[in-house]
Amino acid sequence: MSAPEKSGGMSVEVRVGLLVLVALVLLGGFVFVLGGVDLGDQYSIYVDYDNPGSVQPGAPVNVGSIRIGKVDSIEYRGQRLDPQTGRRPMIRMHLRIDESVKDTIHDDALFYIASQSVLGESIVAVDPGDPEGPVLAEDSIVVGVDPPRLDLAFAMMYELLEGMTDLLRNNREEIQNLLAAAANIIRNLDGLLEGERPRLARILAKVEEAMDQSNELIGTANRTMNGRVQSVLRNLDQTLAEVAEDIDPIMEDARSLTHKANEALDVLGPEQRRQIQQLIGDAETTVADARRIVDHIESGEGTVGSLIMDEEIYDDVQEMLRDLKHNPWKLFWRE
Repeated sequence: MSAPEKSGGMSVEVRVGLLVLVALVLLGGFVFVLGGVDLGDQYSIYVDYDNPGSVQPGAPVNVGSIRIGKVDSIEYRGQRLDPQTGRRPMIRMHLRIDESVKDTIHDDALFYIASQSVLGESIVAVDPGDPEGPVLAEDSIVVGVDPPRLDLAFAMMYELLEGMTDLLRNNREEIQNLLAAAANIIRNLDGLLEGERPRLARILAKVEEAMDQSNELIGTANRTMNGRVQSVLRNLDQTLAEVAEDIDPIMEDARSLTHKANEALDVLGPEQRRQIQQLIGDAETTVADARRIVDHIESGEGTVGSLIMDEEIYDDVQEMLRDLKHNPWKLFWRE
């Protein structure tokens, strides 16, 4: 039996093998593109969040629309104390950042959660920080910016609406009575205002007139005070100008007098200075003695003190003088 005859093209086995190979290459390309496989050097940054939203491992890390890394892993910490930072993070995210952009990410960089589109996947967006600041070191642990909790806001809003519904449902009769009472009060107030409208108009007219008079009085007072203040300022300017003219000669005379006194003291010898000091000491002693005498008299001690400070003696002298004024003959004749 003869062997099967070969066709002029490739065999079926070769064609199938090539098709499988092409499929594997395409599959690898898709995995490479969609899986975010990075071939360059990268370094690690750790970011703590309370709630990072729906970010998943493998999510891109972007600056603007440029991808600079990816989320390598997400770890649940459960608010356990981290002795390295002293914080209690809920979630710690491990980011792998390209080495090529390391010098552009600084200490004050912000790591927040964003979305590629309204319905797109969540990503980690980076604000690089102050370009003049220090570079964020490798393996640094920073605090990220949590995204707004829309689910929590909706839950709280729903709880509020549910509470208001229960309140209206359970207190329907009381609320109806309250609204009826409010409507009755408004009707009574409207009737009262309708009946007192002319009087209210007169009151408002009087108030407006009083306000006009007050404004006029305030304007007059302002003009009067401004005039007086300006007059005082003019007099003060004139006085200061005169003082400025006279102050220089006065100061010159004072300097001359001081200079002459210093010259006089320089001329005096040690004996004359000692005598002057003794005279000053004697004068101070005399003043002190006089002060003690005055204090002694003011306290009512001694004959002079009793005579001056005793009110009874003073009253007797006053009475005697009045008697002599009305009966001067008593100076010459005694009964």
